[in-house]
Amino acid sequence: MNFPIKQINDFFNSIDTFEGITSLWGQFGVGKTTLSLQTAYNNALSGFKVIYIYSKPNFPYNKIDSVIKNDLNEVLNNILFCKPVTFKDLYNLVFNLEFIIIDDLKNGDRTFNLVIIDSITDLYGLELQQDKKGKNYNLNYKLNQMLANLTFLNKKYHIDVLIVNELSRKTQEGQTYEVERGGNVMEYWVKRSIKIERTDKLNHRKFFLMKGKSNNSLVFYTILNKHGFEEDPK
Repeated sequence: MNFPIKQINDFFNSIDTFEGITSLWGQFGVGKTTLSLQTAYNNALSGFKVIYIYSKPNFPYNKIDSVIKNDLNEVLNNILFCKPVTFKDLYNLVFNLEFIIIDDLKNGDRTFNLVIIDSITDLYGLELQQDKKGKNYNLNYKLNQMLANLTFLNKKYHIDVLIVNELSRKTQEGQTYEVERGGNVMEYWVKRSIKIERTDKLNHRKFFLMKGKSNNSLVFYTILNKHGFEEDPK
């Protein structure tokens, strides 16, 4: 996986290959979709093929135009955009990804090397209901199945997986912590996480990188402009 920010590539590549699921999470509007599109662009520009699943309401046409500045047709030919409308659509799409990969292999074409889901829990969150525990249990079970299938695809076909997730909060022993939406399900399957935070400067962002449950972590700052994240802000 080729991120547009050198610090991210250096940190994760210094630890291991991109085996397993990488999550990108944070509050609304911090730049998660922008970074995801930049990552898709970098991989597509290198000649790799990307499946980009976008589950939010409004498709980000303007962001795509801003991020993909050169060789538009060539790059877009290497990115397959998908737009599920319901959580059921997303669930079925994730379980059909292997058929897309196999069809490419049968045709003798190079297969997809990156799957991005933006976001993995947006449609899931819309269907959660506090007074229907049975339905919520079923949603959590399906979320777990999707992440298990994505892990399977990553291992069997050597496909990198980047999932965008939303920020949630949990209270433990009287203290409130920021966590990824999806709770224990996400904690179990995610191998690396990238959290983006706002700072007191308008376009500056703070990044937290973490490898699994280990102590390997990195914090750095960067700038978000209309074309995406700058690699080495001054």
